[in-house]
Amino acid sequence: MSEFQNGKADLTDLAREIGWREAIAQQFDSAAYLTDDRRGMFLDLLPLQGADVLEIGPGFGQFTDRIARQARRVEALEVDPEQADFIREKLRQEGLTNVRVTTGGSDCCLPYADSSFDLIILNLVLEWCATRLEEPHEVAQLRLLREAWRVLRPSGRIYIATKNRFALRYLLGKPDEHYAGMRFGSALPRRLADWLHGRRSRGRLYSWRGLRHLLIEAGFEVEQSWWATPEMRFPEAMVPIDGRSIRVARRAGICQGDSRSVRLLTSFCPAIAVKHFAPGLSFLARRI
Repeated sequence: MSEFQNGKADLTDLAREIGWREAIAQQFDSAAYLTDDRRGMFLDLLPLQGADVLEIGPGFGQFTDRIARQARRVEALEVDPEQADFIREKLRQEGLTNVRVTTGGSDCCLPYADSSFDLIILNLVLEWCATRLEEPHEVAQLRLLREAWRVLRPSGRIYIATKNRFALRYLLGKPDEHYAGMRFGSALPRRLADWLHGRRSRGRLYSWRGLRHLLIEAGFEVEQSWWATPEMRFPEAMVPIDGRSIRVARRAGICQGDSRSVRLLTSFCPAIAVKHFAPGLSFLARRI
């Protein structure tokens, strides 16, 4: 996401003066990350209608209003108080009253009662959830998922999307933001990456198998997984990860990557193996 031209507090003040959308356009070099409807394509895959929904890490509320228009009730948990203020102002301007925005979650615990929600949305958050903590990322991430299990109702669902540890861009040596731009970063063996980095990484990614295992360990059953193409931040299609669906999508001419090198390599990747090298991982899992 583009950096602010000014501070986050200024963004909310500006939103009150000229409207939230115009404020975003002024404060960001590229506003598409917060305003492009394509980014919310994954919402069409989720059981939102009439549901009680928890959105963890809503950022600037780029999806919160869309969720609220379908859900019965939305709780948005945002770690940054200034971003939470902006979300409240945006929702006020949109006339949405079925959302409560709460500041918290930096400890990877959820301030909600057991069995409170039908659906939890965790979009591009899990990899960063331990950024403000000193403990191992894996410990905090598992705690957050177990907390999600706790606050979900029986058979409730969680949608989780995160970047892929073995995405082709990392295997090709592109900078990894989780390791302060270090080449290869997350794709390296954990201990080697941490040693080369020289300090604790800001985030922690998983492979397809690794994230699936983490969900199972937290008490979930994976129901579906998707390939977001050409890349998960600005998807043009959400393709089920099974080999047949990928072959059908390829015949239909979907874009298989956001760079020439990734598109070329992905085109040679067997359909059944795409999930292991896709830019991101998207799972819908059920509490069991």
